[in-house]
Amino acid sequence: MSKYIVWKFGGTSQSYTTYNMILQKLEQIKDKTKVVIVLSAISGITNKLLDLVLYNKNTIFDIIEQNYLLASKCNVNIKEVSENFIAECMNKKTLDDQISIVSKGEFFTATILNNFLQLHNIESNFVSSLDVISSNQENNNLYNKGEFTVDSKKIISNFESCNVIIIPGFSGRTPYNKYCLLGRGGSDTSGSIIAAALNASLYEIWTDVNGIYSSDPRKITNTFINEIVHYDAAQEVAAMGAKVIHPYCILPCAIKYIPIHIKNTFNPDGLSTIICNKLNNTVYGITLQDNVKVFKITSLNMWNNYGFVYDIFSTFKNSNVDVNIINTSQFNITTTTEESDVTKLEEIRYKLEDKYQVELNYNNSIVSVVGDNIRLIENIGQIFKLTRNFNIITTSYSSNNMSLSFVIETKESIKLAQLLHDTVYQK
Repeated sequence: MSKYIVWKFGGTSQSYTTYNMILQKLEQIKDKTKVVIVLSAISGITNKLLDLVLYNKNTIFDIIEQNYLLASKCNVNIKEVSENFIAECMNKKTLDDQISIVSKGEFFTATILNNFLQLHNIESNFVSSLDVISSNQENNNLYNKGEFTVDSKKIISNFESCNVIIIPGFSGRTPYNKYCLLGRGGSDTSGSIIAAALNASLYEIWTDVNGIYSSDPRKITNTFINEIVHYDAAQEVAAMGAKVIHPYCILPCAIKYIPIHIKNTFNPDGLSTIICNKLNNTVYGITLQDNVKVFKITSLNMWNNYGFVYDIFSTFKNSNVDVNIINTSQFNITTTTEESDVTKLEEIRYKLEDKYQVELNYNNSIVSVVGDNIRLIENIGQIFKLTRNFNIITTSYSSNNMSLSFVIETKESIKLAQLLHDTVYQK
């Protein structure tokens, strides 16, 4: 078994209480395991950093105050990192400047935790993500679209003097040594690719929920925790609306068969979810995706013709608008997107109306049944029967046989999700 494990602590877990828990966990496994701890920024800080660089909002001292509050509770000094941050904020003209600033939330928390551990006689090393995580592309957007790799040798060399390494999540470097961002949820991905590079025995994600629920417990009753979920199903559930884990962080661990354990920082002994290679041939959840827009694109010229699919979706591509569900018939294409920029959406509609009849509907949701093998659901007939009472805009059966999705007006989505949950998990 590998001597390395990786712990990732999310934004809501950045607290004095959590850092004390980390201290206790480290003392329990002292000298037995090499631990990499990956940290997110304090919850809300990244949004304030984005407001600072994108909208010129004066959030600098609010950001510093939140981090100082945590640092003071931990009895550590972050004067140097604060001063460097303020100096950097005075120059945010280029994209690279902005990216560097947005990455700094994680550097605050990593500095605080590292100093806190050393104060309590835990030998730890702060290792900059810039030194160990690399993209193969330069920055063209705020979030880098390249492939990310980890220099495991640099991480391992830092273990020569200690058993604990603290690394800020969310960022890395470009080929020209600029900061780059892995995208929202990037700290989950940072931890995952580090775990894979080290061939770690375990990747723990500490957050504010117990794990992957059968549906959103804030909206649906009688939900429960899935204690074991297959890698592919977890990725599907995450991509279809569950916010517990970022979809991109699962594959690196899946390739190396590294189990991902989702734990609740505020309920560490409660039920939790382990994502691994075990297939259960079961339904893992009813997911909801809100803020969905639906394009219905129609033309008689589609029949027995070619090139129209490319023509339509190149319009979306050229506007940098992502789509998720795509359904086609002889004369119609229906597709959904979660794009929030109304100007972009109306521009696409305008361009497509030159050749097609276009309907654009807002205020929709996608309600999905997600599992290992959807076609084997015993009561799948009942699922389709209950949907007769709803105005289903389009139905989609995924090509990987892992999800059955219904696009519906948002005002009806929770009612449908509850009925699907009751039907799938009926006793």
